[in-house]
Amino acid sequence: RLGDAPWQMLVVGDGPARGAVTTALAPFAARIRFAGERAAEAMPAFYAAADLLVWPAIREAYGMAILEAQAAGVPVIAGRTGGVPDIVRDGDTGLLPPEGDAAAFADAVRALLADPPRRLAMGTRALQVVAADHTLDAAGRTLDAALARAMTARRAA
Repeated sequence: RLGDAPWQMLVVGDGPARGAVTTALAPFAARIRFAGERAAEAMPAFYAAADLLVWPAIREAYGMAILEAQAAGVPVIAGRTGGVPDIVRDGDTGLLPPEGDAAAFADAVRALLADPPRRLAMGTRALQVVAADHTLDAAGRTLDAALARAMTARRAA
């Protein structure tokens, strides 16, 4: 669906699905590089070099790679599923096509590939949102509020 668009892909990570991934991407082998498994401390350099994080997010619970990319100022295209909409603001910090909708996913990738200013704006906004909403302090406030609600509900029961 994106064979005519100008893109390259760097796949970072490894695991038991490597063979299936390599086979699925074989028609685009000239555009794809595999970095293999990398230590966590190496990841910021990969994010910094990226224009987009493209993550199908099939049955994704939360997605630390998504959050890490946004913390590096990289917009995200991910499937709208699970906890992904909690960390990617559709149209603001990235795009969230429906889970499993390959045509909508390809359209989202094409849209951001073709619009560098929009991509840059989304990446900047992603960094701002992560800095405001996804810090340890913010997580502590969220957990505190949830525990307070749970204690209030328990007392009322």
